[in-house]
Amino acid sequence: MTAREQVLTRIDSLRDELLATVAEAIRIPSVTPTFPGEDYADVVGAEGAVSRLLAGVYADAGAEVDVFAVDPGRDNAVGVIRGTGGGRSLIFNGHVDVVPPGDPAAWRSGDPFDGAIEDGWIHGRGSADMKSGLVAQAFAARALREAGVRLRGDLILQAVVGEENLEHHMGTSAVLARGYTADGAIVAEPTGAARPLTVMAATPGVLVMRVDVVGKSAHSSMRGRMLRGQGTREPIAVSAIDRGLVIHEALRRLEHDWAITKFDPLFEPGQFTIAPGALDGGARHSSSGAFIPDQMSMIYAVFHPPAEEQDTIRAEIESHIAHVAATDPWLRDHLPVVTWQLCYPGSRVDPTHPLCNVVAGARERAGHDSRYAARPGIEAFPSATDATWLCRAGIATVGLGPGELAMAHAYDERCAVDEIICAARTYALAAIDWCGA
Repeated sequence: MTAREQVLTRIDSLRDELLATVAEAIRIPSVTPTFPGEDYADVVGAEGAVSRLLAGVYADAGAEVDVFAVDPGRDNAVGVIRGTGGGRSLIFNGHVDVVPPGDPAAWRSGDPFDGAIEDGWIHGRGSADMKSGLVAQAFAARALREAGVRLRGDLILQAVVGEENLEHHMGTSAVLARGYTADGAIVAEPTGAARPLTVMAATPGVLVMRVDVVGKSAHSSMRGRMLRGQGTREPIAVSAIDRGLVIHEALRRLEHDWAITKFDPLFEPGQFTIAPGALDGGARHSSSGAFIPDQMSMIYAVFHPPAEEQDTIRAEIESHIAHVAATDPWLRDHLPVVTWQLCYPGSRVDPTHPLCNVVAGARERAGHDSRYAARPGIEAFPSATDATWLCRAGIATVGLGPGELAMAHAYDERCAVDEIICAARTYALAAIDWCGA
């Protein structure tokens, strides 16, 4: 057999152990401890437990292992498999943390972290996002060693924390700052959908924006007089919720315009949005219905083309809000306050880049005898990933991983077993083709 055939055979023989390790990782409830609503002291430490599990597989793959944390309990794991020389280096990257599971009773088994394997699926929080891909990467490296394949370039395995709350400084950026860089990288985000295991060559820029609007409180019975007005400059009351919804409707109109004006050929039409995530309003001193509300806050996730500068996007939105406020007598004198809570740039690799071709070709060969036989598309991922920080470090980065993004963050999250195996085969072949062997 050729080296590639030997590696694929070895991955297939490791199937049961690979899946058992995915299930073990899922059973560790590695929720991001800083996620809103979480008790940090109760949650911290589980991320590190998953990283140490991966570190064990990295060691079995013959890697030099480094486990370290920026904050205690939040350990990253890195494994470096030194090449023989003369080849390009490659990173396998994935995050160990998951989002909170929500109400356990809403899950099929009552346990969001059961890791059950049934009817061709593995279940549980993190199965799609993204422990299946992370473990598949580790086992691809192990299969290379056990098949006797020596890469020319270095292979660097990275299991990082904090991605779900966009804390790249705790995870991927900290790993890169420690010196673990390469010529290319594959991030194991779930890129399955209508066409499973596509190659992700771009991610959108993401901004999180808060808009605060003030009103003037009074007894709720004054709403009729408030609406009719009294012919004076100073109104008896102003509902902050009413005025906030004026801004919200204006942002919806802008979002509608973006469906036409914001474009990138790798993204589906209409992908760039201004998505409301939370709206909260009322009287400052009471949550009852007895008062006309004098405050309202709205939080939006803004998705924009990766090529557009975030300063330009912020200026566009702020200008639009200011224009609408200028047409409203109350908002004109009490301007909405816009706060940018998070700025997460996008990433983009040219679809003709050699890494895209290598990964697409590896995926095609990995699935030649299965439902994944066709060559995968080269597309965009619709949300933020750590590919941003790898690209910003000068590392060409694509994504490919088992699982469907619609399953991520959802109740009854699951991942197809045959996708996990195909992903592991793809990672191994991509390493051979990119690094040389």
